[in-house]
Amino acid sequence: MTGLPDYAAPLRAVDLLDVRACGDDLELVAQITVDGKEPNLRGHFPGQAVYPGIFVIETLEQAMREAANARLRTVRSVRFLAPVLDGDRMVLTATAKRTEDGWDVTGTAALGETTTAKIRATFEEDAE
Repeated sequence: MTGLPDYAAPLRAVDLLDVRACGDDLELVAQITVDGKEPNLRGHFPGQAVYPGIFVIETLEQAMREAANARLRTVRSVRFLAPVLDGDRMVLTATAKRTEDGWDVTGTAALGETTTAKIRATFEEDAE
């Protein structure tokens, strides 16, 4: 058990992650193919599964945990620009700049040439 309630399935928000070090900074590319049959998407929305905006942020969170053992501290800004639907392959590219106490991260999620979200966030080292 992961500490989640029995009814809450863990969210798989990253299928593939590519991380490149650029000095002290990181470049990340995270991909997820939306599966409308996932337990977390049932009913969101009936007849047309939509990947919720908070899940886009979770994609960045899971990528940073894997790449830098860092957890989300603050979402500084986020703009959701287009829906991500069942069957879509979302690609989130991000640059993580090392700071004294963590990371400043800027990311863009897209479906091909269509930008779906822009995120600016800060992450801190995960003490666990």
